[in-house]
Amino acid sequence: MKRDKFEKIDPLLDRLAESIDGLLAQEPWTAVKQHLAEISEILGEKYSLTLELNLQVFDPTREHSLPLLQTGFATSNGEQPHPCWGDSTPQRYVVNGQLVVVPHDRCPACWGIWDVKDQHPDCDHCGVSMGRDVKFSLDNDQCPHCEMSTVSASNPTCGRCGESVNPAFIYWG
Repeated sequence: MKRDKFEKIDPLLDRLAESIDGLLAQEPWTAVKQHLAEISEILGEKYSLTLELNLQVFDPTREHSLPLLQTGFATSNGEQPHPCWGDSTPQRYVVNGQLVVVPHDRCPACWGIWDVKDQHPDCDHCGVSMGRDVKFSLDNDQCPHCEMSTVSASNPTCGRCGESVNPAFIYWG
């Protein structure tokens, strides 16, 4: 998704998530949570359940949708369901010269699932390649591995997670 569009919808996604969380905490969901706990108890320790609400963007020119918000309940072993979130943090990329933002586990070109891009540098869905077609845009120097510390051209190793960025995969913004 183009960066400017993502930046416009991102605060709205946060407010939508808060609204949904508020609705899921209300009384009508008590019965749903109880049913989930009962099913989970029958299934036993080996299995977990999730009931999810997903907001996805569909683009008719792409084969894959882009998940923007994933929330719901999770339970295992008959315990009371608790809130869960499944969205991945957004990552900035440069794709063929264009700045885009997608969840970090998605291909910025086709939106297919593509995680750990530095270890698997080619998208299995559309064939774009890190370093050639796609680069991490590190205009904020945030480590693309842990997203908790910074890296730079002069210090490509993250002080928090110890991972190094491949300079060929980085666009320093």
